[in-house]
Amino acid sequence: MTESSQNARNSRGQPPHSDANAPEDAHTEQDNASPQRRIVRNVSILMAGRALNAPLALLHTSLAIRLLGAHDFGLIVLLYAFARTVGDIADFQSWQTVLNFGSESLGRRDINAFHRILRFGLTLDIAGGFFGALIGAAFAWLGREWLGWPNSLSLLGPLYATSIFFMASATPVGVLRLLNKYSLISAQSVVATVVRLVGTLILWAGGGSVTAMAAVWMLAEVASCVTLFGFATLELAKRDLLRGLLERPGQIFEDLFRGEISRAFPGVWRFALTTNLNSTLTLAFGHIGTLVIGGMLGPVSASYYRVGSQIAAGIAKPATLVQSTLYPEMTRLWNKRDTLHLYVLAVRAALAAGALGSALLCFAWFLGGPILQIVIGPNGADALPLTMWLLGAEVVAIWGLPLEPLLFTMRRIGAVIIARGLDAMLYLPLLVLTTEWYGLDGAGPAILGATVFLVLMQLGFVWRLSGSKPTSVDAPPKDSA
Repeated sequence: MTESSQNARNSRGQPPHSDANAPEDAHTEQDNASPQRRIVRNVSILMAGRALNAPLALLHTSLAIRLLGAHDFGLIVLLYAFARTVGDIADFQSWQTVLNFGSESLGRRDINAFHRILRFGLTLDIAGGFFGALIGAAFAWLGREWLGWPNSLSLLGPLYATSIFFMASATPVGVLRLLNKYSLISAQSVVATVVRLVGTLILWAGGGSVTAMAAVWMLAEVASCVTLFGFATLELAKRDLLRGLLERPGQIFEDLFRGEISRAFPGVWRFALTTNLNSTLTLAFGHIGTLVIGGMLGPVSASYYRVGSQIAAGIAKPATLVQSTLYPEMTRLWNKRDTLHLYVLAVRAALAAGALGSALLCFAWFLGGPILQIVIGPNGADALPLTMWLLGAEVVAIWGLPLEPLLFTMRRIGAVIIARGLDAMLYLPLLVLTTEWYGLDGAGPAILGATVFLVLMQLGFVWRLSGSKPTSVDAPPKDSA
């Protein structure tokens, strides 16, 4: 085919290697709706799932603490935090790769290119899960004393680490978000909690132990992973996007080891690696904090930190759900080179989510104590100061909620990494110092201060970009920081 005929074919909307028989609605449902309406609709759907998930999670936590005691439940929390930490380090966050590179392929109905992105993401998931489980099991076996774990976890720790393999399931998340199936994401989010709750109720009847509870949590990870892949597979099949996905297994070898994927999708490897690095740096605010507190103060404090962060995140969740719905909408606007409406969407999302988060903070001021006493018991008031600090940090993060998705969408990944890296360098030493000085209550001010620092840095990067980048719809995307 000559170059002129190739260009003529592209101008008619049929890119090279496209599937002319691809369904017209393969990209998303209700694409004609405005971004704001889609965000509101998708947040409402996700909130329905969280409205069911949050009380079930608190009920399970309350039952587990009463069944095992705060100390033994803290051991479960430490096992889970360790597995999640290793899993998140090994996870390439391939859902973002699917959204950023798969959205454009589906938009121009290039099904072969879309399949290549899916195979790329699935390969990263499988490799990350396998090596994560292997490294996690080895580290749990050899580094138990360094982690501050008791002898009772010498065998259970490495065994629990095998569940890391099932935590690497980001590609199906990207598929469901790309296809606008937030109802299935909402339903899937409840699966792990339901399995844990049912398992805990069974243990109440038959007698519980740390080993049995750990087995229940491992089963919950398996069930969640299987459900997620099942939903994504069904949605792809409904749109006739599954056919041909696995027909060329040799393609993934060429893509990964001969550099074909980089030539077809410039910047995809850099994007995948830097999103992995960013998620690793994000761990400082989550599970690594739990491990630090557990190692310094013991399993009881780790369990209280887990409950406090769970309640804070649960109360703030209606606002934070906006972020997960922003990525697809921002990606669509960026692919259209419509940066003006991209910034408008970001500002509106920040104002709406920030106002909601601030209102929820006031709500928690009055009800935080009773909720903690219901979940933990008579000692629940001990975790109230920490919970309020954690919720304050959540609200600050909510006000800056669109900043990181905006930087990712514009492929300014270097800016994201710099902000996260500097923030982790501040937060972890500060957490150790404040915990050493003030015990469990010292963890709250550390995370609030670090969150303010992070949001200000991200805002500075976005402000600089908005001033230097033209807002013309023809402005080309760049892959620099």
